[in-house]
Amino acid sequence: MYNSTTMDKEKGAEIMGKTLADIAKEIGVSTATISRVLNGEDNVSAHTREKVLSALEKENYQKRTRRSSVEFRNGETVLIIAGQLQNPITLGFIDGIRSRLYEEGLRCMISLSDYDSAVECDILQYAAKNGFSGIFMLNAIENRNLIRHVTRMKTPIIFVNRYLRSVDMDVVTVDNYRCGYLATEYLIERGHRRIAHIAGPSSSVTCQNRTQGYFDAMRAHNLPIEDHYVFYGDRRYRCGRDFGEIICQMPANKRFSAVFSTTGLMAAGMVDVLLREGIQVPNDVSVICNDDYSRDYMPCPMDFTTFEQDPILMGKTAASLLLDRIAFPEQAAKRMVFPPTLTEHNSVISLHRADKK
Repeated sequence: MYNSTTMDKEKGAEIMGKTLADIAKEIGVSTATISRVLNGEDNVSAHTREKVLSALEKENYQKRTRRSSVEFRNGETVLIIAGQLQNPITLGFIDGIRSRLYEEGLRCMISLSDYDSAVECDILQYAAKNGFSGIFMLNAIENRNLIRHVTRMKTPIIFVNRYLRSVDMDVVTVDNYRCGYLATEYLIERGHRRIAHIAGPSSSVTCQNRTQGYFDAMRAHNLPIEDHYVFYGDRRYRCGRDFGEIICQMPANKRFSAVFSTTGLMAAGMVDVLLREGIQVPNDVSVICNDDYSRDYMPCPMDFTTFEQDPILMGKTAASLLLDRIAFPEQAAKRMVFPPTLTEHNSVISLHRADKK
């Protein structure tokens, strides 16, 4: 009845003139909401559903007949869901997963959520309808909607360096609490008392655990933690630069003697600013971090002392865990926890030796 000239491939729809994105913008909803209405899902209000259907009827919308999931079957393909690809650790996980699965003749498809939980859920819905052999979730934000989708999935899901507290799933992770505790204790043992922390997003279980390790190590040694000691960022280089600017504005006698950063990228951003302003690392400010793979992906002024993981090994382990899950779908869920490894470089000074502060 309707002739279509524009195709929205992602949503499986053909419309005349306007795309679904155009319509979504006009009526103030997301394309994901329109997709839910078209697929008859019940998590859309009656008012919104009526608004969407009215707009589609106005534009002479005609939904394309979907092929069955059998026709779409991706039996030799796995889906990797990641927040973004700027984090070197994420790239390491993906490299490990790909290399191990390639040995078994499996392909990998990557989908990015930009750390948006609603997008994660939409990707899982897509995966459920398109028959992947398995799913790896590298960045999972726990909430009721995600839990609902995960527990309904028949496709095996492996969580990498993430997990859901309320759901028993296959997990490969590093001991993130110990990453934070040991890094902070390393600084304390070298005489540091004013220790700041560049934390990651509060929505990340990984970052929560590392920050809790920092808090507990400080408290175990009866050290104060003032509000301005903790700076919450987004794991990225730019965030580290922002914190570096804050340190530069502090009087020298009030400045932190050391900083523990959740990621090497944020540590690198901070150090670049400090050095630009003549604040020496480690003589003026010592730096320790988790996951210093920044030097592998971007110029970095120094190698940091770290408590870190081996993301490629963890990726390969996660891939092997998926293969086990496919072969033995009824086996109990497994949680494989790697200990953090200390790598010492020249970014931390001992105040005992220097007889400072």
